[in-house]
Order: sequence, then structure tokens, then C-alpha cells
Amino acid sequence: MIGLFIKTYWSQLVTLALGLLLGCFVTSWFNAGELAIAKGDNATLKATHSEEVAQTTSAALKRIVTANERADSLQIALDDTEQRLATSKTENQREINRTTTGNTCLNNATVRLLNNATARGKATALPTPASEPVEADAAIATDTDVATWINDAKAQYEVCRARLDTLIDWESPINSLEDLTHD
Repeated sequence: MIGLFIKTYWSQLVTLALGLLLGCFVTSWFNAGELAIAKGDNATLKATHSEEVAQTTSAALKRIVTANERADSLQIALDDTEQRLATSKTENQREINRTTTGNTCLNNATVRLLNNATARGKATALPTPASEPVEADAAIATDTDVATWINDAKAQYEVCRARLDTLIDWESPINSLEDLTHD
């Protein structure tokens, strides 16, 4: 009986070993196939990702180049406008000096009123007139002073308007992300 038991035990042990070896072989073969498929999928994903990164980078670079070109164009236009306005202001001032007489335009009470109105009750110094006032001690504004002030205010306004127009042009819909990504 012990002999039968030993024969059965060895036959079972051999069967178990053969089953284990066969199981390892089949599992290894199956895993090798799965690994090959996974490596192929991984290579495909890497290639797709590389293409997407290249396209995204290219699109971002294109947007940056477009934005820089547009900014340069707007800045050149603004510089030209400011130069034109400065020339116009100088020419206007030359004509103001030629065409005004220096006569009293606003008396001292009016000048003080206008100067104090912007100071909210604080005493402010009177502006230096562009030409000699009629009386040496009078605090008046001559027609030259008024015309010069108007010329300065007009020039400052036009420069401010040109700058704001440029900012508005820069912020126009062409710079929105949606418009730039739909190439």
C-alpha cells in the first residue's frame, strides 16, 4: 500500500509539475503577446502626442508672431499719429503767436475764479502767461494765453484719444483666443 501511495504520489507530483510548467509557458506566451500589443499602443500614443504637441506649439508660436506683428503695426501707427500731432501743435503755436495781440482776454477776477475752481477751495498760483500782461502787476490771461492753453489742451486730448484708440484696436476681437485658434 505504501508502494502504491508512493507511485500515486510521484505521478501526482509529476502531473502537478507538468501542469505548472505548461501553465507558466501559456501565461508567458499570453503575456508576451499582450506586452507586444501594449508596446505598439504606447508607440502610437507617443507619436500622436508628439504630433499634438507640435501642432499646439506651432499654433501658439503663430499666435505670438501674429500678436507681435499687430502690436508693432499699431505702435508704428501710434508713433506716426503722435508725431503728426506734435507737429500740428507746434505749427498752431507759431500761428497763435503770430495772430494774437497779447490783449487782456480774461480779467484777474475771472482767472482767479477759474484757477480756484479746480483747486477745491485751495489757493493756487496763477499760471505764467505766454506773453507779458497789459499791466505788470495784473493777474490776467491774454488772448495769447487762452489760445495757447486751448492748443495745449487740444493736443493732449488728441494724443490721449489716439492712445485709447490704439488700445481699443489691440483689444478688438481679432486678439480673442477663439478667433486665433480657428486657423
